[in-house]
Formats: sequence, structure tokens, C-alpha cells
Amino acid sequence: MGQLRMDSPLQSQDLMQIILVRHGKPDHDGALWCTPREMMRWVEGYQTADVICKKLPTDLVQLASTAGVLACSSLSRCIQSLTHLAGDRPYECDSVFAEAHLPGFALDWPRLPVRIWRLCLRTAWFLGLSVHTESVAVSNRRAKQAADRLIALAATHGSVLLMGHGIMNVLIARHLRAAGWVGPRHLILKDFWYPSVYTKSA
Repeated sequence: MGQLRMDSPLQSQDLMQIILVRHGKPDHDGALWCTPREMMRWVEGYQTADVICKKLPTDLVQLASTAGVLACSSLSRCIQSLTHLAGDRPYECDSVFAEAHLPGFALDWPRLPVRIWRLCLRTAWFLGLSVHTESVAVSNRRAKQAADRLIALAATHGSVLLMGHGIMNVLIARHLRAAGWVGPRHLILKDFWYPSVYTKSA
């Protein structure tokens, strides 16, 4: 992986900084076809898969090395990713940063590609479907708690890097922007290992 573009201004001493990073890619095959029941098992495998780490983006390594404090989702793929990034440096691990899981059904039809199921189930989740998972409203409240926690850490340490997830980082970012933090509006398509930086005057 080469040099990484970042949606961020340069950090200065009068700016607090919150860095939202999507974890590394789990080593889990996404090309399979499956039924809804099989998709639930696929998700279970995704949750426990090891993270692929061939080469870390140099800009992300620099951000991590200068962050005042590190934070992490309690899910395995984030813990592994932060270990790859920061070695044995201490970090705060909290389930408040964990991903909002996909809904699921114990049905044996139809059979579709995993990538289609992921798109359909996530869309259905945003529209209110919450079978076998928490609702959008509950996840959004948790994201507000997560954003408040990151803001408190940034106020204390100057900057904080969170190793988090695609959807939860999107929800957290909305609350950061609502609280006056400046950063990218759209995170939904950001790649694995991609950092999005939010700043606010100290």
C-alpha cells in the first residue's frame, strides 16, 4: 500500500485532533454465495477473522506516532489492527466504539453473493430493520457517547486516534461535526486503514 491521501488539515498546537481510522482488512472471503442463514455464519466468521497487514500507510503510521492517546473498538479486528499499527503502546479499549452489526434471518432462500447481502442488509438496517442486532437509534445514541468520549480524550491529550469501523465511524463523525469539529463529511466509502481527521480549536 502506498502513500495515503488524508482528508485533513495540518495539525497545529492550537488545534485539537480526532483521527477516525477504519481497521485493516479481515482475512475472510467475500466472494461466496450464501443464503440468509449462511450469511449469519459468514458474519460470525468475519468477526473473528485475522487482519491482513502487509504494509501500513506511512502517513497513518506518522499520525499514530504523534497522537496523544490511542483508542480502540473492543472487536478483534480493531484490536489486531491497532497492535499492527502501534505495537505494544497502551490504548483505551471500549465496546462503545464497536461496529453496528448487520441484521440477519435464519432462512434458506434466496442464495446471493455476500457483497449483495451486505449491501442489502445494511440498507435495510438504515431503514429500520434490526433483527438480531441493535437498531439505528440505539447505535446512534452509542455513537454520541463515543464522540463525547473522544472529545474528552482530545481535550486532555490534544489528539486521539481511534481504530474503529466503517459504519460506527460514520455515525461518530456526524456527532463530531454537530459539535463543531471540522473534517470530511462522507466516510462511508473509505478504505481499510484510511484515517479521517477532525479538528477543533483548543
